[in-house]
Amino acid sequence: MRRTFVTSLVLAFSFSALGGQALAQTEPDTDPSPSPSAEAVQAAVESSPALDETIAFEAPRWRKITPAKGPAAREDHTWTVDSKGRYAYLFGGRDGGKEFADTWRYDLQKDQWKRIAVKGKSPAARFGHNAVWVDGVGVVVFAGQQGDDFFNDLWVFDPGKKRWRKLPAQGQVPKRRYGSCMVVGPDGRLWISHGFTDSGRFDDTRAYNLKSERWAVITPDGRKPGERCLHECFTSTAGDLVLYGGQDDGNFALGDLWAMGKTRTWDRYEDPQAKWRRLYGVTEAGDFAYIFGGAGEDNAKLADLWRVDRETLEFERVGTGGSHPAARFAGTLITDTKRGRLLLFGGEAASGAKSDVWELVETAEPETETAAQTETDPGPVDEDQGEGNDEAGVESSSPEAAEETSDL
Repeated sequence: MRRTFVTSLVLAFSFSALGGQALAQTEPDTDPSPSPSAEAVQAAVESSPALDETIAFEAPRWRKITPAKGPAAREDHTWTVDSKGRYAYLFGGRDGGKEFADTWRYDLQKDQWKRIAVKGKSPAARFGHNAVWVDGVGVVVFAGQQGDDFFNDLWVFDPGKKRWRKLPAQGQVPKRRYGSCMVVGPDGRLWISHGFTDSGRFDDTRAYNLKSERWAVITPDGRKPGERCLHECFTSTAGDLVLYGGQDDGNFALGDLWAMGKTRTWDRYEDPQAKWRRLYGVTEAGDFAYIFGGAGEDNAKLADLWRVDRETLEFERVGTGGSHPAARFAGTLITDTKRGRLLLFGGEAASGAKSDVWELVETAEPETETAAQTETDPGPVDEDQGEGNDEAGVESSSPEAAEETSDL
């Protein structure tokens, strides 16, 4: 029998309604400033507090919100929530042949974007990269693609210092790639798995130790997921790496489900009802993970929402009311635990790349339309032409006309 966690959802909404304004008034509008020592880095990874309040929707609905002066339309970017659940950091992506190297901060309390004037060098413009938040470290970005070039570099963004820093890479360094996935693994290291380059697809899994700054190959016992790219990963409640879907070497979408933990054995689970998909959005929300959209059979764009039990890895379709975001792939989905909601940004729809922001909320929440927030301080444009800084990404897109579909 499937467990439900309605109480957790009510608590999350109660916290937002009763304490959100007070928190906004008392907490300074500054970023956390991680400045780890070499000895503390790995310990910080292993002790990172999880935003593990479970969001278990009963009757959710999508609602479009229109923050002012946000990033240009894009797909294949990353959007990463900090450990306090206050800000989400967006980096990179593309719109057709236009690639971005800009860094943005989204205030989850105010629903406001702010372009960050990065100091010093930034990672080169890219898309199809991976990003995770590591408490005490910042946003860690791995790999990606720019034009015909692929990357295997690791960068850390420190929000307090507004600086990117390239991490040293020693040991069994992964080959350059795009469309991989990355999580904080069960041993506290950064795990990456699979991916693609112009010479083919990969089926390897590797781990990076932030303390020793070394890569190592994780050699599993027995069988393993086949070569693929454009998949995503999340973690189970036991801390295992969970890999779902993607695209094989014949450019066909996959629908298989695998998990590997400290035993270094890949376990294959029954193929979920969600079937084949690639380039979908995924986010963890306590005992569940949520999956939205992607590209399915015949490259069809999807707009369905699925909930995954992170203990049993069972999938369940989630029906949503009201209007829906347009079907899309390569958008990003994040969790706002303090306000008990999911947020979706960007992606590639039938009309092209998107710059819209949608929230998924419980229907029981008062149905008042979210007014567009006017950003009083968008922040100066970064004029430091460091490595890979992309002035094309400076442009802010105006809110688009809503592109919606009827109930699925």
